[in-house]
Amino acid sequence: MIATRLRLRNFRSYVSADIALGPGLTVVHGRNGAGKTNLVEALYFGCTGRSCRTSNEREVIHFDTGVTRVEVDLRDEHGREHTLTVGFSPGEAKRLQADGVTVERLVDVHARPLICVFLPDRLELVKGPPALRRSHVDQVVSAMWPGRAATRRAYGQALAQRNA
Repeated sequence: MIATRLRLRNFRSYVSADIALGPGLTVVHGRNGAGKTNLVEALYFGCTGRSCRTSNEREVIHFDTGVTRVEVDLRDEHGREHTLTVGFSPGEAKRLQADGVTVERLVDVHARPLICVFLPDRLELVKGPPALRRSHVDQVVSAMWPGRAATRRAYGQALAQRNA
């Protein structure tokens, strides 16, 4: 599964953007503050339904606007086209869609690429406690084998009950 196009509306520093992603490696370059990291975050947001940089998702909305929308066009290994869409407005539930159908969570959608973002401000993954690394590995495993995500959640709930 590869991303072929990224469309943004009112996402961080972008009022509107439509970016075609070429086959293979796509290099994004520009001056400091030009919005390169915002593009990476938008791609992550469009594929997962959450930000890789902040837990306060109001921060992803462009200044003086009340809503953001990210669309990611994808092509699977059989050449079929798919679209993931995330719409967000503070105070309302996120609107998540896969191929035009509303879904509860994008991580459960089969037509979703594996995505992992490592930003400089995420050095705690290397320097931080082992629990953080285990959590990251759990997320990667859940992305690669979605069926195991439910097992991980059930294990976490059982552990929390035992420790309560």
